[in-house]
Formats: sequence, C-alpha cells, structure tokens
Amino acid sequence: MGIFTLMILLSIEAMSQTDPCKYYFLFGGGTSLLGTGDMKTLMFENEADVILNHYAAFGISIGYGRSNRGVYETASFVQGNLNGYISPFRNNRKNDFRIGAGLGLMNISDARAVSSIMVDGEIYDDYGFRSRNAFGVNIVLEDNYSITERFTLGIKLFTLPYKGDINSGVLFRLGVKI
Repeated sequence: MGIFTLMILLSIEAMSQTDPCKYYFLFGGGTSLLGTGDMKTLMFENEADVILNHYAAFGISIGYGRSNRGVYETASFVQGNLNGYISPFRNNRKNDFRIGAGLGLMNISDARAVSSIMVDGEIYDDYGFRSRNAFGVNIVLEDNYSITERFTLGIKLFTLPYKGDINSGVLFRLGVKI
C-alpha cells in the first residue's frame, strides 16, 4: 500500500512540474435574474478550478447576490456549485472556452410587504419574511483569456434551474493561475 501511495505522489509531482498552472482561482461580479426575472440582483462569485487536461476541468464555486429591485422589497441568496467543464476547442492556455454543467444548492431569503396601515398620515408596512433552500442543476458557458502568464479575464453566462426557483445571469471575472 505504501509503494502505491508513493507512486501516486511522485506522478502528481512530475505532472505538476510539466504544467505549473493546473489550478485557477476566479473572482467574478455581475448581475443575475433571481426567479423568472422577478429580482434583478448584483452578484459576486468565487470559484476554484482544477484543470484536469486540455479538454476537461472541475470547479467549485460559492456566490452571493442581493437585490431590492423587483417583486419583493428585498431578496438575497447564497449558492454553492460543483461543476464539470469541457473545453471543446482545447484549452490552449491562452484562451479557454468552456461548457459546463453540475449541481447547485441555493439558500434564498426574501421579504415583502404583506399589509399597510396609515396612522396620522404616515404609512406603516408589515413585512413577511421567508427563507428557503433550492437544489438543482447548472448550465454554464464561459470564456477565459490569459492577459499574462498568471492572470485571466473572462465572462461567464449561466442558468441555474432549481426546483421551484431559477437564477440566470452574466459575470465578468478575473482569474489567477496558481
């Protein structure tokens, strides 16, 4: 068992010497439509990717969005995603166009006015709050372009249909190859 573990560790070390940029950390910001366009959110996302080869990658991300524009007085969400990516035109380390899919979990909180009363000419609202979790699938199109040996700029288009919810949008991203 120890010899097998040693062989795996040595092969990983040998692969990392031939290709030092197998890991990416990406930070993105943009906008999304929470629900069927009901809430226009400002969204931020962090993603860590592992490049498996010139055609495949794996990533894990966490995103946060918030809005006070739409059918609710306010809404916010936190979502976590596990995605697999395919680079159909080959990741040539300068440009990487990817198609991805995976699983996601989102926690959404929103508030809306449920009643209003007028007292002495002033309107007072009573709010109802709700929080829920949604589980679903991710569909992603993204393109990352290396501006230097270590830094990338990119764009990510996504739709995340969940059971009972949906979140779709666009993020502009800055990446660091590690």
